[in-house]
Amino acid sequence: MKKAIVTGASSGLGYQIAKKLVAAGVEVINLSMTKCDIAKTNIKIDLSKHNSLMKTIDRLKKEHKDLDLLVCCAGLMQRNYIGKIIPESIDHDFAVNVTSNIKLTNGLLPILKKNHADVVIIVSTCAYVAHPETAVYNSTKSALSGYVKSLQLELKQSGDDVRVIGVYPGGFKSQLHIKAKSPLKQKDLMDPSDLAGMLMACLAMPRNAQVSEVIIDRRKVAAKKIRKKKKK
Repeated sequence: MKKAIVTGASSGLGYQIAKKLVAAGVEVINLSMTKCDIAKTNIKIDLSKHNSLMKTIDRLKKEHKDLDLLVCCAGLMQRNYIGKIIPESIDHDFAVNVTSNIKLTNGLLPILKKNHADVVIIVSTCAYVAHPETAVYNSTKSALSGYVKSLQLELKQSGDDVRVIGVYPGGFKSQLHIKAKSPLKQKDLMDPSDLAGMLMACLAMPRNAQVSEVIIDRRKVAAKKIRKKKKK
């Protein structure tokens, strides 16, 4: 890997992925509303804005023709019970969580094919398991999961050497949960650095192996009392 685009590389899992990529000598381009201090290039963008995103894709195609990794990590969650969901927020959440990923992969696919690249799409275990107050978020992740499978199928049929990894993590420490006022406590969530490490291991697999789906469930581990052994 030489050059990677990471959406949402300014914090959370996106930042940890960018950090490990930079440590491996990969040039990182951050697509986000906020700056990533370790990315070589920062492109400020609201992924929900169609015209802005299309202009950015055109720029990337011109300036970064050696791109060989695309990591779609940006996402957001808004909590509300069905019946109280703000209608405008539905379109916005789908634009960020789903359609921005489709537009990026669709627009950059010729370059990705040419460079035998990897595509990583961060989904969520919410694609499989529903939770109260997150109907829109759950729906976006289910839709994104369907897109990942379609992308994998079409690339397999075309014979192009582009690997697609769908990553389905459970709850991990991030601004997403904090901003959404999630009832989950940060101390009970997974460390995004560990998730990024697993992803790097998947990317390090030989080209004849594709880790198509990674499901990482969050487990609740009970605290255990450590008893000192009595000396005989």
